[in-house]
Amino acid sequence: MIFRLRFEKCGRLPEVLYLVPERAAPLIRLTEAVADRWPETPPYGGRFAETVPHLTIAQGQEGEVLEEIEADLGGRLPFTSRVSSVGLMVHDGTRWQPRASFALGDRPRHRP
Repeated sequence: MIFRLRFEKCGRLPEVLYLVPERAAPLIRLTEAVADRWPETPPYGGRFAETVPHLTIAQGQEGEVLEEIEADLGGRLPFTSRVSSVGLMVHDGTRWQPRASFALGDRPRHRP
């Protein structure tokens, strides 16, 4: 399930600056597959009803800092990235820590 993502613009949540993927469907399918496999550990602890795919750029900064970062990113967008692995991040109460990485494989091809 290796795929490409294109990011063309920024999005904002309170104290969060993120990049919006042009096509959310591959990320939603991936999130749903992980949640189906491990239903006891829903994304974000189950706090959100809807999956909003994004690439977090900055979190917990003052609004002025986020605005400065967003302005700097404006001249660097759009860009495309190949997604070939998924990282498992765990929040330790203070910050996010990488726990594991999982390679994504190509879909099997049907042969006639």
